[in-house]
Amino acid sequence: MSLVLIGGKVVTPFRILNAATIVIKDNKIYELGKSSDVKIPEDAKIIDCSGKTITPGFVDLLVHGGGGYAFADENPESIGKVARYFLEHGSTTMLASLYAQPEELLLKDIRKLSDYILAHPESNIKGIHMEGPYLNKELKGAMNESYLWKPTVESWNKMWDASQGLIRLMSIAPELPGAIEVMREASYRNVVLSIGHSMANYDEIELAIDNGAAHVTHMFNAMSPFHHRKPGVILGALLRNELKIELIADTLHVHPAVMEFLLKVKGSNGIILVSDSIRAGGMHEGEYDFADQKVYMKDSKAVLKDGTLAGSTLTLNKAIKNLVVTANAKLTDAVRMAGLNGAKVINLEHTKGVLSSGRIADIVVMDDEYEVDMTIQDGKIVYQRTK
Repeated sequence: MSLVLIGGKVVTPFRILNAATIVIKDNKIYELGKSSDVKIPEDAKIIDCSGKTITPGFVDLLVHGGGGYAFADENPESIGKVARYFLEHGSTTMLASLYAQPEELLLKDIRKLSDYILAHPESNIKGIHMEGPYLNKELKGAMNESYLWKPTVESWNKMWDASQGLIRLMSIAPELPGAIEVMREASYRNVVLSIGHSMANYDEIELAIDNGAAHVTHMFNAMSPFHHRKPGVILGALLRNELKIELIADTLHVHPAVMEFLLKVKGSNGIILVSDSIRAGGMHEGEYDFADQKVYMKDSKAVLKDGTLAGSTLTLNKAIKNLVVTANAKLTDAVRMAGLNGAKVINLEHTKGVLSSGRIADIVVMDDEYEVDMTIQDGKIVYQRTK
């Protein structure tokens, strides 16, 4: 039986089709167009999406947890619970992120995650993002300094083997001794390298690009401030087109005016929306933890005891809203940054991130406040908000 969405505002995301119809057969979009031009199959299940916005499923490349659970939890059941929480907020594809920990614990968590991904090919988790452990302690952010590793090819190979080839993205500080050698090994295995938690100068950024760096982790956060005589990660990220940048668009990590500036400089093709969500996402105000440190969440803001931001409580539907409402972004651009751009990073752009015939039917239906009403993954309704 076909599934048909009628009457919604479809953001493809390159253009907007009003009062459109989408026909889904099996796990793919079969037809999309103006309702007057689309023939609805006789056996179809029809869902009226009038007054709703329909977008491609979101692709979130930086997620530590949400809904009270985290990927680093000892209980493996937490993995599926985090995945479910993000499905309910439209993320049909995501990378599970791990932070720096002592070697034995981190390797254990990598194995646990990779086992889950291989055992659940239907999951929205499609790989692992290692946020570390090769990060600069001077810009550790919310990372536990005592858990950071010195870069060595030997320790990298241990992580790669534990992941069963499922590390897709790794944040690294390229200025650290030994980092370039690790980057060469990782990029050789098709791992996307992201400059993060780094004090690298401009020359070191160029060297990093030549050794596989193609990405910048959570722009402006955990990097040296911009200086006109001592350029570093920020200038490299803004100036070099080889580098795509992650943006946590919660208005806390980056001011709306600066988000608007990023759009003017990097353009919508150069920015990838991420949540960087921790277990406090979607939860009540109170005390949580991150990397064996206490985190305090109030007014959707998560901080360590000293006030350092500790990830976020963001989801990508809210990120889209923040960009459109506070940073003057076009809806088409915001949706592209929440889906297609992330899909490109992990080589899924030919099946995900665009609504058109032949694409995988990963679809989000939102109301006029950008709250998710329905999530469709692989052609199946996996979430519907109860009225």
